[in-house]
Amino acid sequence: MANEKFGDQKKASAIRLVISRGETAGKVFTLQEGANLIGRWDPDYGSFPEVDLESHDPEAKVSRRHAVIECQGDKVALEDLGSLNGTFVNRGTRLQQGTKHELNDGDEIIVGKTFLRLEFDAKMNTH
Repeated sequence: MANEKFGDQKKASAIRLVISRGETAGKVFTLQEGANLIGRWDPDYGSFPEVDLESHDPEAKVSRRHAVIECQGDKVALEDLGSLNGTFVNRGTRLQQGTKHELNDGDEIIVGKTFLRLEFDAKMNTH
């Protein structure tokens, strides 16, 4: 679910997702302004996510179209797209499909069994 205006796509002021556990901990996904699909790359099903967790999800717990993060300026919201294994924020209850959840710097996002941390540009310069 890429930004509808591909030509207008730009980085969302250095907002990023970082894998926080497992063999690929530290892998960074820089988010774009607009919609950023989280899922697994699968050309047979037309799934080309901006946050491609295919090689970071050996048990295939992440759906092809698992969730979407919408970046609008300094506002970030997460929405589950009806994933099989769920989307969680800060180890709370499972997000309901179609309900947007506002995110903050440092929030932990769990998609399937993949743990991600949301970082805004203030943290970008501390690593």
